[in-house]
Amino acid sequence: MDCLQPPPTIFRILTHSIHVLSVPAYFIALISLIFVKSKVFTTYRFFLIWHVIENLCFEVYASFLIVPTVHPPFTLIRTTGLLSQFGISQMFQFYAFATAIEFNGLSVSEMFYFRYKAGLLNYREHRFTYYLRTFVYLTRFIAIFNICFCIFTIHDASEFQQNHKTVIFHNNPSLSFLNCSNLYLVIPFADYVSSIILTTWIVQTASLIASVPGTVVYISHNVPKSISAATWKIQQQLLLSLIIQTAIHEIMLGIPNAMFIYALFFGFTNEYIAYSSFVCLTYHGFVSTFAMIVFTRPLREYVLSAMKIRKASIGTGIVTSSKTTG
Repeated sequence: MDCLQPPPTIFRILTHSIHVLSVPAYFIALISLIFVKSKVFTTYRFFLIWHVIENLCFEVYASFLIVPTVHPPFTLIRTTGLLSQFGISQMFQFYAFATAIEFNGLSVSEMFYFRYKAGLLNYREHRFTYYLRTFVYLTRFIAIFNICFCIFTIHDASEFQQNHKTVIFHNNPSLSFLNCSNLYLVIPFADYVSSIILTTWIVQTASLIASVPGTVVYISHNVPKSISAATWKIQQQLLLSLIIQTAIHEIMLGIPNAMFIYALFFGFTNEYIAYSSFVCLTYHGFVSTFAMIVFTRPLREYVLSAMKIRKASIGTGIVTSSKTTG
């Protein structure tokens, strides 16, 4: 078979049609975050800039550079994007993908940790802070460890991959795609490389699924009641934004990761569910960024103000042109 045969047409159309909305949203968010002026937004916007850039890079990597293809019931990824077309090693592609997922989780944990500290002025006095801080430190460690581990084990991992492919192809000689060099088999706990990568993936996914909504619930029950009306209003706006971001990340990031882990142990038969999970994973950043623009007041006001100025300047230009013509 053609090892670069792309995934189903409907998946490709759906994937690339969303770029019409996602790319402008990313750039609007970045421009707004760079130029917005707000005293309460000074430090937090740097976390958001990092989050937006990371999401944009992940979207480009997943939808253009690797373009994953699946073959149920085997837990494998055959990449058909630009990297495979240029002959880039499959090990490098998968390791970069795994690292990108880890850093995606890191950016989410850092963002929610900052919001936790901003939501509770006396957060150091709460025992929950120790739990949340441990989770953040764990996520940081996993991200750094993953980079080092991938660099030092790429040779062993390549040998393990070749051995796994040989065994599976021997048992399934009619499946020609198993001979493709752009194929990565994910066999849980088959060797020390897959064991460590899978363990860190499970730990981070479980921690995110538990900690992100837990943070929101804890903040909602511990916001000081003695604060001023203005501060209370700001805290409620922050909490609403936090709840929305939690729902987005749990549905579009947590569930796909959990489904991938489930498929590793119990298998899967429906490829469209797998592709749907890839779409959610790829575009969770766009939905998160759009929600950030809509529900983060300084950003929303900046964008609306810029749109009014632009509209006014266009109207003035038309009037001036009409007078000149007349």
